[in-house]
Amino acid sequence: MSICLFEDFSISTLLPLTHLHPDFDLRSGVFTLRERVGQYFENEALALFTRMGLSEVMAERTSLPVNNPTEPDVFINGSAILRSTLVHAIRESRGEDHLFTHHGILLAATVVSDQLREKLYSWLKTGLIREELVHSPHSHSSLEDFPAPLSEVEHGAFRFPWDLITWNRTLLEEDADFFMPGTVHPSANLATSVELIAADRIFIGADVRIGAGAVIDATDGPVIIESGVQILPQALIMGPAAVGRSSRVKAGAKLYGGTTIGPVCKVGGEVEDTLFHSYANKQHDGFVGHSYLGPWTNLGADTNTSDLKNNYSAIRVTLEGRSYDTGRMFLGTIMADHSKCGINTMFNTGTVVGVGCNIFGADFPPKFLPSFSWGGATGLEEYDFDRFASTASAVMARRDRPLTENERRLLRDVFVQTSAQRNFAS
Repeated sequence: MSICLFEDFSISTLLPLTHLHPDFDLRSGVFTLRERVGQYFENEALALFTRMGLSEVMAERTSLPVNNPTEPDVFINGSAILRSTLVHAIRESRGEDHLFTHHGILLAATVVSDQLREKLYSWLKTGLIREELVHSPHSHSSLEDFPAPLSEVEHGAFRFPWDLITWNRTLLEEDADFFMPGTVHPSANLATSVELIAADRIFIGADVRIGAGAVIDATDGPVIIESGVQILPQALIMGPAAVGRSSRVKAGAKLYGGTTIGPVCKVGGEVEDTLFHSYANKQHDGFVGHSYLGPWTNLGADTNTSDLKNNYSAIRVTLEGRSYDTGRMFLGTIMADHSKCGINTMFNTGTVVGVGCNIFGADFPPKFLPSFSWGGATGLEEYDFDRFASTASAVMARRDRPLTENERRLLRDVFVQTSAQRNFAS
């Protein structure tokens, strides 16, 4: 038995986070969806189906088959909100042809017949190889043509970046079941003055170090601290929350509920309802709330994000030049890979920062910063690609991660694809 994890056709409404990643490698809860599939379906072979532009990078990153049709008996949508109810339905239907949908979107399929498998692969190739990025979430209108019964399920898919934030608390609660709450690994080193509140909901992994006076409070939700994490003295972490492997929480940090820190991050200051995907840094004081920070991002000292408008109205955002009403009262900053901001940066509610931006200066920068923007409130210009790539390579090398030729080629492709957005006045 094996699984094909495929990108959804509505990938563009998750931009700019999906410029360099398939939707199933975005994070919500403790895990990315690809990691969550691995937790629910342990020891099963996994193959990936992505946009052609990502195929070489994903093969390099994962060593998994990419866009190479196999004979899976399960297909899972890369943007599906994978919860126990859908997992149970998939398990119960293995051995028969069945489609699982939500409001016309295919979330998963179990397959036994070659006819359905070939139909699904043909459908995927038609949607993904053409690499047309649509600009609104839509139904998979051809589902009625598939030779299999359909079942409607309760929860759908991540459609927009803020959905990852909306679902984070719920998924943190559910992902905690894959750990052993109430466990402190024997190799963990906790100062005698560390306080664990509701310790039966706290997991502390191998080689974790927690400094004097730190407080881990799981009263309102579980706290997962994975292996190799260092938590410096006087830090506060309130659940539900997760700190990924080899990350560092700075002294005096205040991490409130709904916070996910992925692997190899450094986080300090005040944080609430925010996701740090991986290799992201916010080391100093300043507030970040209801935000999503992609890999290799860095916030300068005293950076602050507004996540609530003064009139408490719904927040509008711009994604790739198109405006959306989020319907949310709380939303901070969405920042894609390799973007940085200088000290004392202020981000307005619902700010979206593309890939590879360098933001600095006084006052609020624009709420939409196209990929490879350089500047701030007083004006923007295009970030020279070679200068950007040199910096990105140096940053990654500090974490023993080379910028590969395939990754550089992908970044160059994004630079070209987004050039029309950088129509800055001279």
